[in-house]
Amino acid sequence: MVIDFLREIDESSNNTSINRAQERNKQLNEQYFTPMGIAYFMASMFKPVKKREINFLDAGAGVGNLTAAFIAYVCSWEVKPQKIKVILYEIDNTIIDELRANMEISSEMCHEHRIQLEIVLKNEDFISYTIDEIHEKKETLYDYIILNPPYKKLNTNTKEKRLLSSIKIEVPNYYAAFVSLSLRLLKSKGQLVCITPRSFCNGQYFKSFRSDLLEKIKFEWIHLFDSRKDIFYDNVLQETIIMYLTKNAQTINHNITITESVNVEFSEIRKIKKKFENVVFPNDKEKIIRLNKEDDLGLVEKMHSLPCTLENLGITVSTGPVVDFREKAGLLRFESTQFSIPLIYPEHFFNGFIKWPIISKKPGYLIQDKSNFNNLRPPGIYVLVKRVSSKEEKKRIIAAVYDSQYIGKFKVAFDNKVNYFHTGKKGLLSRNKAKGLTLYLNSSLVDFYFRTFSGSTQVNVSDLKTLKYPSLEMLERLGTYYENELPPQEEIDQLINEMFV
Repeated sequence: MVIDFLREIDESSNNTSINRAQERNKQLNEQYFTPMGIAYFMASMFKPVKKREINFLDAGAGVGNLTAAFIAYVCSWEVKPQKIKVILYEIDNTIIDELRANMEISSEMCHEHRIQLEIVLKNEDFISYTIDEIHEKKETLYDYIILNPPYKKLNTNTKEKRLLSSIKIEVPNYYAAFVSLSLRLLKSKGQLVCITPRSFCNGQYFKSFRSDLLEKIKFEWIHLFDSRKDIFYDNVLQETIIMYLTKNAQTINHNITITESVNVEFSEIRKIKKKFENVVFPNDKEKIIRLNKEDDLGLVEKMHSLPCTLENLGITVSTGPVVDFREKAGLLRFESTQFSIPLIYPEHFFNGFIKWPIISKKPGYLIQDKSNFNNLRPPGIYVLVKRVSSKEEKKRIIAAVYDSQYIGKFKVAFDNKVNYFHTGKKGLLSRNKAKGLTLYLNSSLVDFYFRTFSGSTQVNVSDLKTLKYPSLEMLERLGTYYENELPPQEEIDQLINEMFV
């Protein structure tokens, strides 16, 4: 009966007008309708409660797949509630009729199981409407909340950003806003299941959001997907996760269930339990959430056994200060002129070294000017890391040596699509140390460790500061193993592994 009901909802949700609405939502809000298989998996993460009436919220209902899946799940409980009160927010007028139709089907399902279903459909903006209610102390609290929120960026000068700030929610995008707001609507011991990008697990932009999460809820279960593809039948670059959270105090010794499936069929699920203190380290000021798998534990221990932080080494890492499209007209050039200097992009990375100049669609020269003087760096030896890796690249962290001895004894401009290692905005002390650092950063150890806490292709400065590093002596020695071209990956990894013998 449940399978027939879900199939009917799924068929109802696959007509042409809904597909057009989904395409529009993807373009405008970076929001994706939830496939029924994922919807039912999410609903089944909730734990039944023995109550006569339960309150349920779907803050971005779409055509109702998540709500229908939750209702189907409740109808399978051994001890069923007498009544489900469902609150649905959906701002898109073009799909309201389909949402109502799916809720009518859901009502029939509840009627067959002698459950009263009360549906309140709010054709309102969830953020604005809910914050107004919070200010007026009229907000409703819920036993269950389910979310597949929009992913798009939350711009600074927007009404929503100001409203969120008024209740001390500081987040960079809509999915974090929806989750933070929903946490405030949970009853004590209430339950929340949401599907979001994994990008909040690290990085400065999400630090406030992570703190908010860890302060207000307990992580119970996190589901990972082994592939980035086919979650929403689209090539979503950010990895997607599903979280089951409860409104309880988090404890260090609490075990979090972490599961992983190869795809959205959930046919092969791997499962481990990890103590909370191994997911968020107690003394970690950044509150990074490390969703490493069981076979990652060895490399995490290796990383933590290294002796140095960047501060110990006397090295700093920063994002390239030059933003090409903000430079004055005429300062970007494709050919050398009397006052031009190298402008370095990710395109200049070649097997562990910067190759410049090259034939490229981007200008390779920047003319020095008083408007950009403070953004230029003196000649020297720097280590650069791409801020974003492409889909085609196997590794997330890609490093290269910039050595002015081989390029030219003049200042250099680093584009903001690269991060650069330096000492007080000057180059590193020796070429061998720079080569050793580059070799280390290009190792599988660093790449795999990075993946334990980052789900995007972007490498932030804060991520590079999080790593542990070999000592200066070790870096110097590593740099002696090659000259002008990185060794093969197997050789790099062998050299790194020998440090731990």
